Amino acid sequence: MINRRELLAGSAAAAALPFVARGSMAQQAFDPTSALPHKDAFFPFEGTYLNSASQHPMSRMARRASDEYLDFKKFSSPASYPFTEIRDRVRENYAKLINATADEICFVQSTTVGENLILQALDIPGTPGRIVTDELHFVGSLPTYSELAKRGMDVVTIRAAEDGSIDLEQYEQAITDETRLVAVSHVSMLNGYQHELKSLCELAHAKGALVYADTVQSVGNTPLDVQDCGVDFTSAAGYKWLMGDMGLGLMSVRKDRLGSLRRPWYGSGQLARREHFGFPNPGGSDQVTEYEYLDSALGFFAMGTQSNIVAAELDVSLEYLLTVGVERIQAYRQPLIDYLQDELPRLGYPTITPRGTGSAIVSFRHDDADAVRDRLRPHNITITVSDHYFRVALSVFNDANDVERLVRALT
Repeated sequence: MINRRELLAGSAAAAALPFVARGSMAQQAFDPTSALPHKDAFFPFEGTYLNSASQHPMSRMARRASDEYLDFKKFSSPASYPFTEIRDRVRENYAKLINATADEICFVQSTTVGENLILQALDIPGTPGRIVTDELHFVGSLPTYSELAKRGMDVVTIRAAEDGSIDLEQYEQAITDETRLVAVSHVSMLNGYQHELKSLCELAHAKGALVYADTVQSVGNTPLDVQDCGVDFTSAAGYKWLMGDMGLGLMSVRKDRLGSLRRPWYGSGQLARREHFGFPNPGGSDQVTEYEYLDSALGFFAMGTQSNIVAAELDVSLEYLLTVGVERIQAYRQPLIDYLQDELPRLGYPTITPRGTGSAIVSFRHDDADAVRDRLRPHNITITVSDHYFRVALSVFNDANDVERLVRALT
């Protein structure tokens, strides 16, 4: 059992780890190297917000970046705006966050768009074979694989154990020589269960299968090293733990996998070179246009116009995350997670998140959703309450007082 003294001591020890600010973040009014929690980095909350897995609050720094972009959009002065510089820096910093290279990163509109682009790039369902997933994958993705099964793919969906875990041996049995793709959520949105991604990739690659990981609930709050684990493709949206807004996310694609993919769509953002020889050029040539593709993730998946305002938010948010350090965020948060897993089951809410998972999400069973909501409403506490479970998601601004307030409300 973890008492309050141990809870505060554990969080304080994690917060005291030395980190040095880099780049422009060091010039911000808020110092990201200061001890966690970082309540002052965010706008004041009405009540207690424990729901960052749904939507993460925007920081004051991201809001300032949004305002700078909107000031430019007034077009009331000749000032320019560094669109290309910001987009390049976002891709570079995201690559640093997950230990990829910048040419393995491209923008997508959302996590789901990234997953569907990978399916198309692998010619699924045009080329038959097996897909292996599990019921802890994103709930919006499971119908996708049901539809692919209707179109001829052999889809295996592994069931979760009673404690909310997935036995890796089930994957070992399900992945065959005919398996094309293994599709999982690195961290489950349902209960925070974290796959041992490196072991899963080793199993899949041994059978010739590729691995896609939805990382929207891990990147930014839980360490992810795509080179070390060997995952082939990832996708994440910007409005959750990357602390931006909806409409822009990022996808990673291992560069050594590009040769096995086909372009799911075509656009000028994919081009390394483009020369127009037609109208209105004098002389011209027999060719209307000549072009070459980029040898990178952008060369396969770049979309057209994208949200510049979200890119501006991500520009400062990613630098914030790199300066604070995801490992430091995780170390600060875990005593708070452990405290909830000690206290809430004693109040009649069994946990469905395996101990030691290490993610920012912890979930519990309940018998009456309305009763849970009624307990929380007078205390103005925000969590996700679903039919048979509720989910708590802790971020850099949460502290021991927040989790104690939740426990008292549910007592």
